[in-house]
Amino acid sequence: MQYTRLYQGSLCKEEASSVHFDLRCDVLVVGAGCAGIYCADSAKREGADVILLEIGENIGGMFACGNVTGYYYGGEGGAYLFDDEKTERDHIFVRNGSHWEQRQIHMTERLTESGVRLLTSCSVLGLYLDGCRVLGVRAFDGKKTLNIGATFTVDATSDGHLVRMTDAKIRYGRESDGRFVPFTVRGQYVSDGVLTSCNTDSGTMNHYDSDAFSYYTILSHANASSLLKKGEFVNLGLHTGVREGLTYEGEDCVRYEDILYEKEQQRVLFYAYSDLDRHGADRASEAELFQNFWVISNLSTVTIPIGVPMGALIPKGMEGFVTAGRCLSCDTYSQSAIRMNRDMFRMGECLGVALAMATKAGVELLQIDYDVYLEKVKSRGAFDGGHPKGFYFDNSYSAYKKRMQSLGKEPDAKYAHYNPTDHVIVPLHFSVEENLPLLRTDAPGVAIWSCFRAPDKKGVSEKVYSLLCCADTTLYRYNCAIALGLLGDVRAVPTLREIVENRDCFFFTENRRSNQFRSAIAICLLGRLGGMDELPLLFELLEKKEIEREMYHTLQPNYLYYGSPDKNFVYYAILTHTCASIRKIYARHGLSSDELKTKFKRIFHDGSHISFVTNTAPGENVYEAITSFIRSVCTF
Repeated sequence: MQYTRLYQGSLCKEEASSVHFDLRCDVLVVGAGCAGIYCADSAKREGADVILLEIGENIGGMFACGNVTGYYYGGEGGAYLFDDEKTERDHIFVRNGSHWEQRQIHMTERLTESGVRLLTSCSVLGLYLDGCRVLGVRAFDGKKTLNIGATFTVDATSDGHLVRMTDAKIRYGRESDGRFVPFTVRGQYVSDGVLTSCNTDSGTMNHYDSDAFSYYTILSHANASSLLKKGEFVNLGLHTGVREGLTYEGEDCVRYEDILYEKEQQRVLFYAYSDLDRHGADRASEAELFQNFWVISNLSTVTIPIGVPMGALIPKGMEGFVTAGRCLSCDTYSQSAIRMNRDMFRMGECLGVALAMATKAGVELLQIDYDVYLEKVKSRGAFDGGHPKGFYFDNSYSAYKKRMQSLGKEPDAKYAHYNPTDHVIVPLHFSVEENLPLLRTDAPGVAIWSCFRAPDKKGVSEKVYSLLCCADTTLYRYNCAIALGLLGDVRAVPTLREIVENRDCFFFTENRRSNQFRSAIAICLLGRLGGMDELPLLFELLEKKEIEREMYHTLQPNYLYYGSPDKNFVYYAILTHTCASIRKIYARHGLSSDELKTKFKRIFHDGSHISFVTNTAPGENVYEAITSFIRSVCTF
């Protein structure tokens, strides 16, 4: 037997000849957040003996303790709806959500009714393993240590606290640089008599580094003083809103390329439902396929039902150990989608059912009778969230506005322009012939992605090139060039160069936020297709006088969902995509990287480009993003 623990962030192992377990159970869930609570509850209701540990004094995770009291996407259905209904009946209304203390009361009632043994203020110190099987944990309840044995141990901490105590192969952040997406600190204030939660991107940090976590959390709390201008301040969330944590190599994996190409997953635990909700603004450093979908095709808010296989919750080679929550076997882009409150509730509920079945049958999770499992979770309404497979433009915020109006309340201003009579969900199909007419419009994204997805790329390239040659409007011609460029056809380069030379200030209109700037798209594609002839134009974009152009100032109020007078996202997009494209051209033509670093250092030496992007202080999200990006291009 082996005892493993973390010491100053490193894995330590000790031999343990034997251990006396003070408590035993079938299912031990560590972390009483969205997934952990409903995992423990459903496992108990399905007949398992369950213990739920929580390091804090309060249960509910970010939903209850971090002021994330409302919903973004995520599929509907399952046990959480009953707790929502109870909270609604309490008549304590929060704009776009419910009062967290009332929700916490009803979740506590749920655990009490089902008979889950809940231990709060209890932290896990280490794991007991017999080979690759986790036997239980050593915990500390504030007064004494106790050993808890379990048939299955569930890491529902969201940040993989227990996973880090194993030999699981762990990944942090995106592949290109390990960078995480911005975290958030949610504040509450009263405005016009309504309690409102406010969400802001608060910068990026490595929250597995205690010094970094402390520094950036304190800084973001200080920056939250801006809420004092919005209304009567109430509080800041007890939990810091970390959107992304580690992932690991599992028995199966959710990859964003599989999502985008609609790969059928095996032994699906449940279906999540969201867009690829990738926070932050640094699109120039993202993976190419993600750029193809999110940036070049402008499909950032397209929602997709995502099958999460059971194997994606099991670290590879391990037994008696699973995870629940956003810590699972996936990549950084999939994790941006599989983290919504409603999906975490449903993931936990489905996993609890499966673990109870495995306990009764004396088998591992992947060995349960899958047909019986499906019957159980579908009867609970927790499996698919009510969304058939496919891609959608989901304008759920129209329904939100309508609901607010029915209650006699005004919706948040950022949703006010949505027409409640709009279609709430529009399915998308990627037939080239059906969608090519969209290239004539200001919303060509579905057509562009359809061309990229086409099996016969050569034939589609010829078709799009012929449309480019005979296009009768600038809008049509430029959109054809982008579609052709995404197909990798160099015949698009002259028109792409023209877009950039003209400083085309058009942006697409498919989405309620994050609509992409066409010049930035053209720059991105020039980096892939262009040659040495493009370098003078790209370096021209980095000259200081570039910021004097009108488009960086007149377009700003209408550009992007998070537009703000102290942040110039248009210039940010141009600057970052330009640097990334220059680097790609240098690499493709075998030019000196040292020479390029020297050029970048000379261009950015005085920090003026940072001031062109934002006038906010160090520690604020955009300031940190642009300084980090410039540092990376000068030192790659």
